[in-house]
Amino acid sequence: MSENKRILVYGDSNSWGYLDDGSGERFQDRWPVEMDKHLSYDLSITLIEECLPARTTNLADPELGSSFNGEATLEAVLLSHQPLDHVLIMLGTNDLKAKFDRNINDIAEAIVNLAEIARSTPAGRGGWFSDQTPNVSVICPLIIGQRVSDLKWDRFEEWVGAYEKSILLVDTLKRACNAVNINMIDGNQFGSSSELDPIHWDKENHQRFGQKMAKAIQAFLLD
Repeated sequence: MSENKRILVYGDSNSWGYLDDGSGERFQDRWPVEMDKHLSYDLSITLIEECLPARTTNLADPELGSSFNGEATLEAVLLSHQPLDHVLIMLGTNDLKAKFDRNINDIAEAIVNLAEIARSTPAGRGGWFSDQTPNVSVICPLIIGQRVSDLKWDRFEEWVGAYEKSILLVDTLKRACNAVNINMIDGNQFGSSSELDPIHWDKENHQRFGQKMAKAIQAFLLD
């Protein structure tokens, strides 16, 4: 048996397993779990899920509070789960909400800053007093569905302008990650948002996304 590899997923509702059916129940085969299943064929894996619906990159939600600010909690989360081999960060979707009025460059910069925190936090191997840090990958969130721009959709006002911004995020985030040598995985290559709920995913997308993510990070875990 190979050395156990510890992977932490830091995300929002789409990593938590919130489905497009609006039930609010956590999907058993959400993508991190599906990824774990496919990695475990060749590796000994411990999956750590730190995912919270409505989590932003670095913004306190005016209705929900500061606990949903991803930057505020990240370092503590990393250190509490030490030792970590790889950290996967997929945030930014909630930053697209109209109430935050963020431009796409600000969102990309905030995502990169989370990755910088993760790769500079001594939460890697070697024990509590070690200065080793984990490997980090940023996953670009999926482009949200076009229904978000439908005036008849009941959450239209909450997401005004979000579809157009989400299209731009891929290239903007890629440039920002390349500039500081951070690995970026384009989630849009693995799936798509639901037509029913343009913010969330259906069951099949979670399973497909998890399977493809396993292939995308396999090489990082074999080092």
